[in-house]
Amino acid sequence: MKQLLKKNRFFFIPHLFFLLVFTVLLVSIPKAELHIISNRANNIFFDYFFKYATYLGDGTMIAILFIALLFIKYRYAFVFLTGSLFTGIVVQLFKQVLFEDMFRPSKYFELFETYQLHFVEGVNLHSHNSFPSGHTATAFNLFFMLALTVKNNTLKFLLFILAALVGYSRVYLSQHFLIDITIGSIIGVLLMLLPFLWFEKSGKRWLNKSLFSNR
Repeated sequence: MKQLLKKNRFFFIPHLFFLLVFTVLLVSIPKAELHIISNRANNIFFDYFFKYATYLGDGTMIAILFIALLFIKYRYAFVFLTGSLFTGIVVQLFKQVLFEDMFRPSKYFELFETYQLHFVEGVNLHSHNSFPSGHTATAFNLFFMLALTVKNNTLKFLLFILAALVGYSRVYLSQHFLIDITIGSIIGVLLMLLPFLWFEKSGKRWLNKSLFSNR
């Protein structure tokens, strides 16, 4: 475990900093005020950028990466599939059962605030099941898994940045509050880390093969 943390410190340390900063903000400022602050920081470039960047957290990306990992190592592919399935279950448990009455920003501001949010044209806004952010959990699943498979530290850091950008896109587009993406990122990393550790202990040799090696 210590070795794994050390090898991936260029993903873990930025994520820890990300969590610490967001936790301080969440404790210090009401979520509606936090959302207004971020919502005011908008421009045309960011509208287009985050409108499309958010798709990196779509469920389609799970299928794409799973297939890609089959050509690298079966172990990685099944770690990713297992982590993604557990993440999906946990996220839906939170959304549909434990916090089903949590409003998304657009609905929350419509009901409880007078501030007129900036919305990005062409984005289909949701009203309910805000907590946690499934897109953020998926993005951290995906980019953390990639970070576990590469050796270059700069690339690991860039993969964290991509995950964080996808997470922030959900706030920018007013699909989620900051707390939603913060918890989503924790779920995404933790539920990918656990199956990775479990599969690493497996001594089954076929897991180290790939579709390329079977040819």
